[in-house]
Amino acid sequence: MESAAAELTVSIYSPEKKLLEEPAVSVGLPGKKGGFTVLRGHANLVAELEAGIVHVQTGTREELYVVDSGFAEVKDNQVIVLVEGATDPKSLNIETERAALEEALNRPTQNMVQYAKKQHDIALRRVRARVASGHTAG
Repeated sequence: MESAAAELTVSIYSPEKKLLEEPAVSVGLPGKKGGFTVLRGHANLVAELEAGIVHVQTGTREELYVVDSGFAEVKDNQVIVLVEGATDPKSLNIETERAALEEALNRPTQNMVQYAKKQHDIALRRVRARVASGHTAG
């Protein structure tokens, strides 16, 4: 039974739906102050997430999600991840992602709000392009 090896419960939600809820051995998260991995007995925390990859290791398989910004709460061996958006890496197309990155890099801005949005989009598009090209580490 998969849950016998699992020591955490992980739940991942986007505004549209619940993406995952199951036992896990570890969860790798793209923290705003640096990536981190949650294992059984991890200290309780709430962390802001940046665009990146969430790695969920269940013991028999690995689930990957490309996520937009969000938050994670770790408490009593439960990991709850709330993200603005998430994509299955298998659905990404390298040409589409490179074009979207190029558009974000070249988008003009006229104020600080547009600039902040542009920087966020660039970070997300870089992750998506990297994953689409087959690179999921770091």
